[in-house]
Amino acid sequence: MSNRTKMWCVICALGVFGVTAVAPGALIEDDFEADTSSNYTIVDDSNAASGDGTADSTSTFAFDYIAAGIPLAPNSTAGDTGGLLFTVNDSAGEADHIAAFNNTSITATNYRLQVDMYMRVEIGQSGSTEMAHVGVAGSSSDYISIFTPVVTNGHFISITGEGGSSSDYRHSVPSIAAVPSGDSSYLDPAQTTNASGTLYQSLFPSTDFPGSPGNVWTTLTIDVTPTTVTYSLDGTPIIQATTEVSSGLISLGYTDPFTSVGPHYVIYDNLSVTEISGAVPSPSSAAVFGLLGAVGCLLRRRSVG
Repeated sequence: MSNRTKMWCVICALGVFGVTAVAPGALIEDDFEADTSSNYTIVDDSNAASGDGTADSTSTFAFDYIAAGIPLAPNSTAGDTGGLLFTVNDSAGEADHIAAFNNTSITATNYRLQVDMYMRVEIGQSGSTEMAHVGVAGSSSDYISIFTPVVTNGHFISITGEGGSSSDYRHSVPSIAAVPSGDSSYLDPAQTTNASGTLYQSLFPSTDFPGSPGNVWTTLTIDVTPTTVTYSLDGTPIIQATTEVSSGLISLGYTDPFTSVGPHYVIYDNLSVTEISGAVPSPSSAAVFGLLGAVGCLLRRRSVG
């Protein structure tokens, strides 16, 4: 590809999605190289309002994922090794949930949450339809979950690592606990939540589970403004909802809504919450579809673990 063609791809992408300026200084910043568990409230089935009273999950701060054979996160630097590890439904064979709420309450009008995420899916093992959840404007009285049970707790996104659900990309708003497929907030051309959708396939065309971020790093951002909450993967918006609430706690979570037990997990790294200036534009589904080729020019090469 010529330099002129590459530049045209960049110009097209910036022209449709716009550029959001990031102000210096983060409200929250955690690279998980050290044990920062004292900065978080861990909520699971044992203590959550929607819990069943028994937890079968783990959280490990400063987990050495490099030693576990996972490649370096995209926003880490050489020599970094630590992340936040979650496992759920380790042995009991029942639905299980866990979330870490950072204890800093966000009150900014415009801000961005960014975090690297690696969903490990053991190929051929049972119980792989587990879901990573990341949210804003929440409360630590309950975990965050799209399924079993559905929980309303601020704005959050739910993602599967291997496309094993008909709802692989779902989100929640305070007024609708689980926004259904077909809603205009889903920016795939068909407004689908399934990993088979054109937008998701363009993001993850050649992973172990095409259309899903299983066994690769992806960077999730959540841009919050007075009017919109926009979820993006590797810089590409996939969901944009109307803002119903913006103040509250940010959260990182993991859920297994089914009874099957499998050796799967999620790792989060390089969490930041930063005030932003300016508004995030409102991409239409048609604009996203028309730009898939340009977005493909921008996608960086991922390492598969």
